[in-house]
Amino acid sequence: MKDVFIVNPKSGKNSQYELIKEIKEHFQGKRIIIEKTKGPEHATFIAKKYALSNEPVHLFVCGGDGTLHEVINGCAEKENVTISVIPIGTGNDFVKYFEDLKREDFLNLANYSEPEYTDCDLIKVNGEYSINTVSFGFDVEVAKQVNELKKKMPTEGIIPYALSALISLRKPICKEYQIQVDTKKLPKDKYGFLVFANGKYYGGGFKPCPDANIDDGWMDVCLISNVKRHQIIKLAKNTKKEITFNTQI
Repeated sequence: MKDVFIVNPKSGKNSQYELIKEIKEHFQGKRIIIEKTKGPEHATFIAKKYALSNEPVHLFVCGGDGTLHEVINGCAEKENVTISVIPIGTGNDFVKYFEDLKREDFLNLANYSEPEYTDCDLIKVNGEYSINTVSFGFDVEVAKQVNELKKKMPTEGIIPYALSALISLRKPICKEYQIQVDTKKLPKDKYGFLVFANGKYYGGGFKPCPDANIDDGWMDVCLISNVKRHQIIKLAKNTKKEITFNTQI
């Protein structure tokens, strides 16, 4: 089996060089390939290249949730691919699902000598796959604004997110949606957050669907209506690492 490490150079800039050194030392004598991504969607291209070879391949995703998302979309439903995550990104929300493990456990390459395997469901929306969550509402508006700011500002870290949240708060927080879950059609309502979850965490530590299970064949749904601006501000100020939403169906 080929061991391929897909490394996002923009994730964990201070630690990726040390990681690559550790990979070469730990897997010395084995056939390993290190692929660095060069831009948006390149991780999808790399994953697809190996998935379509139909040879057994173990893809190690070295990055954050965005890199993992791209890799999943390059190899979804291909049975010759095994995926491991080495979380050197900022949020790393997907691996938080494994609550018995710490981030350091995923970063410890010795743990991949005899790995434990698990199946994982995927969510598919308009031909695109998600391994963790799909959301609509205020958080998505903030993310769109972040992308716009990053085109104009070379700033990383929390600054673009804080500014984007302030800009987004000037707009209506809730929008009207018609939701149907299975055969249950809900009345039209204005929602601020709509999260469809395979995993438990999103947004850097928020836990909208605490009962979500990645391999049970079900998608958990969290809908929050009638959201006020002061509630958003209070939520943003909360420094607690884990915030669980109570509104769920």
